Amino acid sequence: METETFLKLAARLDYLNPEQANLTTLSQINKITKMLTSLRHRILNTP
Repeated sequence: METETFLKLAARLDYLNPEQANLTTLSQINKITKMLTSLRHRILNTP
């Protein structure tokens, strides 16, 4: 979530051009976030 926020902020402040902060990158960030959340949940709930 933080990475997504920083990416959007960098695009807004013109540190990145639109191609660097495109929807594909944001989509990949969302997928990785879901995977990490799932992994964390499994680790914490393992007996």
